[in-house]
Amino acid sequence: MGEAEKALNSASSLQFSFQGALVFFALLVIVSTIFDKIGRKLSIPGTIFIFFLGLFSNFAGFSYETVPLEQVHIVALCILLFFSGLTFDRSLLKENKLLVSSILLALLGTVLSMIFWIFYVRYGLSFFAFVGYVKGLEPKILTLMTVVMVYSLAVHDWNSYTFVRNRIPGFRKILANVFKIETSVSAAISLLLAELMVLAWLNVNPEYSRFAELDQFLEIIKGIVVGIFSGILMGIVLTYLIRYFVSDKPQLVLVAIGFTFLGYIISDLVVEHGGYLCALSIGISTSFTYRTESTLDEIEFLGEELESFNIASEAILFYAIGVGIQPSLFFYHLPIAIFLWIGIVLVRPICVKLFVKSESLNLEEISLLSFWSPKGAISMALVVGAPELLDEMFKVEITEIFNAEAFSLMVDSVCGAVVISMIVKSFLIPKMHPYFSIKASHIAEQPSNQK
Repeated sequence: MGEAEKALNSASSLQFSFQGALVFFALLVIVSTIFDKIGRKLSIPGTIFIFFLGLFSNFAGFSYETVPLEQVHIVALCILLFFSGLTFDRSLLKENKLLVSSILLALLGTVLSMIFWIFYVRYGLSFFAFVGYVKGLEPKILTLMTVVMVYSLAVHDWNSYTFVRNRIPGFRKILANVFKIETSVSAAISLLLAELMVLAWLNVNPEYSRFAELDQFLEIIKGIVVGIFSGILMGIVLTYLIRYFVSDKPQLVLVAIGFTFLGYIISDLVVEHGGYLCALSIGISTSFTYRTESTLDEIEFLGEELESFNIASEAILFYAIGVGIQPSLFFYHLPIAIFLWIGIVLVRPICVKLFVKSESLNLEEISLLSFWSPKGAISMALVVGAPELLDEMFKVEITEIFNAEAFSLMVDSVCGAVVISMIVKSFLIPKMHPYFSIKASHIAEQPSNQK
């Protein structure tokens, strides 16, 4: 703890002007491009280098208190959720009889994963507490930590597959659309389940509750309803604005991003939460209405341009999160991160086996789905934003429940698990792809040989 206070005190003298902020963001985008090029040669995503650049920037006195990046979490996350909701191709999944399976995998797969992780992470934290990792924390605090960590890990991030996709020849778009649906649905269902689990925890521990249980439950429902319906309404308005008032293609992106931020702000002002659901709903509703009235060229242009925003946002997000983490504590908590990553790997094949039923996918693609649980910047942003979530939704002061060590453990473990997942998959999946292809071709040849 003395180390964290020392870093904070050393940073207090730093000043970050408007001009400095512009230079900082410009350099970050340029550096991310260079790291992406280097990463392709080393088979490691460039965003991993950006994360570690932020992580070790702590030695230079950077922190959330001096670098104005905290709000960037909201900006980047809104773009990620809107983009995933907008760009998935419903007709392609329907043609391949994968739409229902994709929704089931996203919905029931997320629920099953969260149930498994609740027990897995909770007992894991008890073990790590026994060996001295989390000292002085009561079991009820470990339970709430479990809820926060599971909520963060439950959200899929299709962005984490883009680097690997480019390294696999013949990677079909249909898998990308499965991941996009998983991102959209898992973001909504994990938020709902996390809110209900926190509400149940507050019911068992009323000393931390500021409101009556019924009032809190109604507030959760209100946030969900306002977030979803305001997002749908703004998505429809956005569609008609694009159709009848936007004359140039570049304006498509500016209007879409503007509506996404506006939707988040409106929902956040009305109920103090629900903004992320609104951003996601805008993307999904726009996808449904806009695709029926637009040309393929317009959709591809919007998708490509939004992906550029997406890449820049993700780079900023990885750096911002890295800046807020203490390097020594991050590596100290690495065993817990490995434990979380193992839990992610264990449950994924079970979910794919249970919920993906389609003859359109060959063995190779089923294997990729089974070994690939896409975790990325969204999970990292959610665990970092947990204090704000608890404060806005339940009026719970995080400092009254978690000490600094507990919060650091949650952030370090989830971020570490995401980084490990991305690095391992970047190396492993492209190497496994030829094996899956050969195995799939052998299985396909067996019936013909028998004939």
